[in-house]
Amino acid sequence: MTGITEYPPYLPTASCKPCSDEEVLMAVCTSDFAGRGVIQGAVRSSSSSSSSSPWGAADDGHVSAAVSLSRLFHQKSAVFARGGARGRLWRGRVSVPLQCGGGGGSGGGGVSPGEGDEYLLTGSVHFGEAWLGCAPRYKDFLARYKAAQEAGINPCQVDMT
Repeated sequence: MTGITEYPPYLPTASCKPCSDEEVLMAVCTSDFAGRGVIQGAVRSSSSSSSSSPWGAADDGHVSAAVSLSRLFHQKSAVFARGGARGRLWRGRVSVPLQCGGGGGSGGGGVSPGEGDEYLLTGSVHFGEAWLGCAPRYKDFLARYKAAQEAGINPCQVDMT
């Protein structure tokens, strides 16, 4: 790769720094879960219902976002379950650190609920709870994945069909 494109959002262990091309390509291979989907909205806890954040901030510095995956590439724990019409979707929740959420939109760099854009959602599972890691827009990830595949530098193969 010739340079680093940064994708928001973020590795939770890196204080919400954007993910590089290499981190995104590794995330799809090594994360506890990876899938293609949309963020439908956030769950507001009763203690945070007055929050002005579109994410519905929880008291512990994160929010729980409802996601719907059209494709689940892999998951190590059963954090996503089949649902929707004819069982074609996978549904679940991912936790997003508060400082990482809500920055989406054109040019804003971040994932926002309800935008309708598809994302590559990757992350880790801690004590049965899914935490969002790298999550570029799917079309951006797909372009980078194909370029890395053509260059022979993908760290793994993922069936994109």
